[in-house]
Amino acid sequence: MPTPGAIAALNQPHAHFSPRLRRGGALGRTTLNGMVTDHRAEPGAANPHGMTLIEILVVLALLVIIGGLVIPVFTGSMASVRLRRAGDQVITGWSRARAEAIETGTPYQFRFTPNTGTFVVEPWTGLLGTTGSSAGGAAAAGATTAAATATTGSGANSTTAATAAAGVSTVTNASLPEEIVFQSGELAVEDFQSGERSVGSLQDAQASLSAPILFFPDGTASEASILLTNGKQQFVRASVRGLTGVGRASAILSQEELQRADRRK
Repeated sequence: MPTPGAIAALNQPHAHFSPRLRRGGALGRTTLNGMVTDHRAEPGAANPHGMTLIEILVVLALLVIIGGLVIPVFTGSMASVRLRRAGDQVITGWSRARAEAIETGTPYQFRFTPNTGTFVVEPWTGLLGTTGSSAGGAAAAGATTAAATATTGSGANSTTAATAAAGVSTVTNASLPEEIVFQSGELAVEDFQSGERSVGSLQDAQASLSAPILFFPDGTASEASILLTNGKQQFVRASVRGLTGVGRASAILSQEELQRADRRK
């Protein structure tokens, strides 16, 4: 039972309780004039305890695990986007070469540096076939490409000299997105006299640039294909049709899909 002194102290006007004496979770004990009273903290009061070292280490470990799962997926997606963009860039280069050939009346060529991402679109002044019409241009595309290889096989210097002799200076040098390279290229060669058709490589170990893919003023072109890769077992094949000179790029192919496509040829 409270003593008379304690009751008198409580009745004094200056006596007051701690503001923390409110409803809430139990936090501690308060002594008032010798009386020990339990009180509860305000709802939402800050926890006086911080994070322990073990808790911090657990959070860091979780962040490392999540990053290890997310980063490869994100990197793979970016590589696929760059590969798709590279295929579109090659098709754009072919379209430009075809348009320039039609507009200027001068054959244009597309050449790339194997195992790199660089290519050039420029006029070609090699020996054309005997047929210059639209009907014969596509048939002669393979034969004229073979002649172009002999004329320009020594590399970029002979091509530059031929361009200068023609008095044409429209040359476009470009690069594919980062980490995308030209892996290989194929050219369909058709003998102008016998009509026999064969497929050869666009790459020559003795030349710094590939054999040219030609685009003629009548809208025809060499029938060829180029394989692009991002080094992550992903590929895009860009192909150009000889009769129309129009190119298209495939969807992204895995190694297995590429092998199946090659077997169907």
